[in-house]
Amino acid sequence: MAEKYISVPFEKKDIQDSGIFTGYGSTFGGKPDSYGDIIAPGAFSESISKNGRGGMGIAMLYQHDHTQPIGIWKSIAQDKKGLIMEGQLALKTQRGVETYELMKMGALKGLSIGFDMPRNPETGKIDDDAIEINEKNRTQLLKRINLWEVSPVTFAANTRARVTGVKNIIEATTERELEKALRDSGLSKREALHIAMLCKTGLRDSGGSEVQGILNTLNGVIADMKMDPVNDILRTLNFVNDTLV
Repeated sequence: MAEKYISVPFEKKDIQDSGIFTGYGSTFGGKPDSYGDIIAPGAFSESISKNGRGGMGIAMLYQHDHTQPIGIWKSIAQDKKGLIMEGQLALKTQRGVETYELMKMGALKGLSIGFDMPRNPETGKIDDDAIEINEKNRTQLLKRINLWEVSPVTFAANTRARVTGVKNIIEATTERELEKALRDSGLSKREALHIAMLCKTGLRDSGGSEVQGILNTLNGVIADMKMDPVNDILRTLNFVNDTLV
């Protein structure tokens, strides 16, 4: 399942010398983010009660890098505003100390949640009660999500790693999912919407299960368009596809 990210400004109450800090990992309601997502109040209830996926806990990572844990979340709760958290940085590790210093000086400006949506294991579709889609406004109200991790990040915006963009394009089954994946790769909203619309037939024909149909459509669409992010992602995707077939 593709992991997604939503970031908010780091509203820290305090960063203690011990490495303990508090802040909101996510906020409820408000304006849609740049991808049209809005978090509904109570969206994290299941993740909190189950202590993350499989009871393994909710990780604290550096910039969403799964190879770089930097501490633990001592407490996670929901209030009227959002997901309020208290974290403990691992100050006996190099990355933990670096994160502490960067947070103190304001170089790390946000907290960002890493999550995926609950899906039917047989169909792979998002559970109906987990999301409410407004097609007219192109927004999604996320009512129930699987929280994996929360990371201090440099930018309080919806930035995603290139590998996530690759994974999302491979797993795209709808125009909207493809549009999001393309925007993750660096395209503007207008460019992503245009390409996703042109790829509608490829998505339908592939049924979301064959990568090659989508790749062929994308390659044809942007053959004469000078968009470096798309070219980069396609080069990566073609490499990934070669390893799959």
